[in-house]
Amino acid sequence: MKVAILTAPGTLSIEERPTPEPNENEVLVKVEACGICTLEQRLFSGKMSLPLPLVPGHEASGRIEAIGSKVVEDLSIGQRVALDLVERCGECYYCRIGKSNLCLNRYKDATRMLGGFSEYIVVRPNQIFPVPDSMSYETASFAEPLACCIHSLKRLKVAMTEDLLIVGAGTMGLLHLMAARSMGLRITVSEPNPARRHMAAALGADFVVDPTVTDIADFGHEITDGIGFSSCVVTSPAPSALEPAILAMAKAARINIYTAYEDVMHIPLDLNTIHRNELLITGTEGRVQEDFFQAVRLLSFRKIDVNPLVSARTSFSRLEEGFRTALSGDAYRVLLMHSLP
Repeated sequence: MKVAILTAPGTLSIEERPTPEPNENEVLVKVEACGICTLEQRLFSGKMSLPLPLVPGHEASGRIEAIGSKVVEDLSIGQRVALDLVERCGECYYCRIGKSNLCLNRYKDATRMLGGFSEYIVVRPNQIFPVPDSMSYETASFAEPLACCIHSLKRLKVAMTEDLLIVGAGTMGLLHLMAARSMGLRITVSEPNPARRHMAAALGADFVVDPTVTDIADFGHEITDGIGFSSCVVTSPAPSALEPAILAMAKAARINIYTAYEDVMHIPLDLNTIHRNELLITGTEGRVQEDFFQAVRLLSFRKIDVNPLVSARTSFSRLEEGFRTALSGDAYRVLLMHSLP
């Protein structure tokens, strides 16, 4: 089987390896699609480090090829599935209190995580989420990032008819938009890039603003009769993104820092604004199994159409080109399609 190995930042090696065999408690999956996520982009560019070499890829989907003899789940050969490829130990403090997204051991063994950039992969049954036969592999590969957005919105405790501000209209900002629309929120997207503003509007944002032209605090108070936004999710790592959002919030509002920053980020905050308005500022990292399950159901129910977010498809032979496209700043999601020559 073909496998793409990140041997050093900026260096991918495409190799032939034996197809793995599942043990009696495992399942063999033929991977069909895998997104080049921000995590993979940062590993490739050297802005994030994990023990190398490793096989990247965690936004994956495929079909079941073989099932271990002691697997009790209702799975079948040929079944289409979405894959959870960020493993959790299930034994540490955070796994035991239901916050497996914060597992202390999830990054300790790079050979037991990710792996979507291979033609076949062996997984445990609890890493498999069946999807309908009618769902494309491209769509199924969005289950993982959508699950992260669902986790983010749950952390914000959003409620129907609230006003939500989304800062940034990249892939994750737009997935937040799609998920939030299914929850009955009124949504404003703040984005300086005109092409991304256009996409946010096309995908159903109620309001789209350019923060370089429009004061987001003034705008938020104007459309809410002086109240401000009930909640906000920051998906842009721009240093200038957070402070204006805080000023745009209603009293007792919630703000979630969804984005990760490449460097330590210090920003000036008037703590009295947080104190007097009872603002809650939180963060989210990844997702738990319930979020993944709900993401698969949202996609299965066709409540969300992720096709507009597929900017390009690439193959093993053109994977480095696919990374360059993903890193260009002009693309949403670039997918490695394993069947492409």
